[in-house]
Amino acid sequence: MTPAIAGGIAASIVLFNLTTGISAVAGAVLTLFVLVLVGFAVAPLFSSEWIGEQDVASTGAGSVEPSDD
Repeated sequence: MTPAIAGGIAASIVLFNLTTGISAVAGAVLTLFVLVLVGFAVAPLFSSEWIGEQDVASTGAGSVEPSDD
């Protein structure tokens, strides 16, 4: 490997810094998280198995009445 090629490779490695890498990974994870949330939000629109699943917790909590003990 000639010194010119080695110098070019070293310069390209130096241009990549840790902040760029961390922000790229964080952006990818954030994008994946948002896609999962959107998937859960639209799942009841496309699947009959998801219809009514979110209503189970609200109906169970609303029917409990306090006792007069």
